Amino acid sequence: MSINKAEMKKKNILNRSFFELTGCIHIHSEFSFDSSKSVKKIIQLAKKQELDYITINDHLNLDAKKEESVLSEKDLFVIVGMEVNDKQNNNHYLVFNSDKILRGKDAKEYVAYYAQNNAICFAAHPIEKRVSSKFRTYVWTDLANDDFDGLEIWNYLSEWIGKMNPKLNGLFLVLFPSLFIRKPHQQILEWWDKMNREGKRKAAIGSIDAHSEKMEKFGFKFTFLTHRQLFKTIRTNVLLEENKPITQQSILTALKDGNSYIVNYKMGNPFGFYAGISDALGNSAIFGEDIKFIKGLKYYFKLPIIAKVTLFRDGKKISSQRDEKGYFPIKKKGNYRLEITHRGYGWIYSNNIYVI
Repeated sequence: MSINKAEMKKKNILNRSFFELTGCIHIHSEFSFDSSKSVKKIIQLAKKQELDYITINDHLNLDAKKEESVLSEKDLFVIVGMEVNDKQNNNHYLVFNSDKILRGKDAKEYVAYYAQNNAICFAAHPIEKRVSSKFRTYVWTDLANDDFDGLEIWNYLSEWIGKMNPKLNGLFLVLFPSLFIRKPHQQILEWWDKMNREGKRKAAIGSIDAHSEKMEKFGFKFTFLTHRQLFKTIRTNVLLEENKPITQQSILTALKDGNSYIVNYKMGNPFGFYAGISDALGNSAIFGEDIKFIKGLKYYFKLPIIAKVTLFRDGKKISSQRDEKGYFPIKKKGNYRLEITHRGYGWIYSNNIYVI
């Protein structure tokens, strides 16, 4: 399916034109054992939140592809992938561009298979923490097994469960969930940065891992962390050059290449945000791209409000500003990314720009 470009959000970044699409990744439907939300309803809710794309990643199946609402949808890109896992149910993996469902295999086997068959894949919630032993973790157990395109550096459900202690904060966490979603785990960011320092060029995505959770309390049953609620939280916004087609495949390619940034919409709409590196000769690069190092390079940014903007090179903080518009001088080669916080909460996390 293609879509009318005039309907999308056009953005100019350093004298280049892009279309920006906002979307939610890692959604479960009635075809997962742990969700009951119909695909049709998910699409309706996504459109109400003005999403441009969603990805459905049901456990070990692609049944959502059979839904007429997916096949005929014209105002929303509905990308159907799957979520696979190893025998121990630890290593979870988001897979796109493959119809082969590998069941009961070790992570090394399915990672290698999908890499060899040109699937686009991301490690799901690779590092998790729990304050309560009542909830198990689903972690990426072998950090050397990294032949994937990228990883979830921020997973809403994973962080929320990680802070759940039913006796101490359970009800409050259910009623005000986003108060507890502060920032990606530092250990995930460090692993991501390490892989990029090693030249592996892994893209980062943010996800919601939506199931619509259910609880019974005092004889009442209710649903929380609904798809509708989560669509308003962590998204991954992709940037597509104006002269290229806007399709499901181009969205997946942009995610694979890191032409995207992660944003927590609960902290504010990033309308008008842009960032990129340029030189005095008119060359420029956005997230996921290369630019050749020459003297005078600058990393520009613009925000809709004043926030704290921190620049990282090869995973290490090198400078920060509190402003809504400005730039950082680039004095060395390296991998450069931004972390933007607002009121102490994580807001925007960019993919790397590679200064070579």
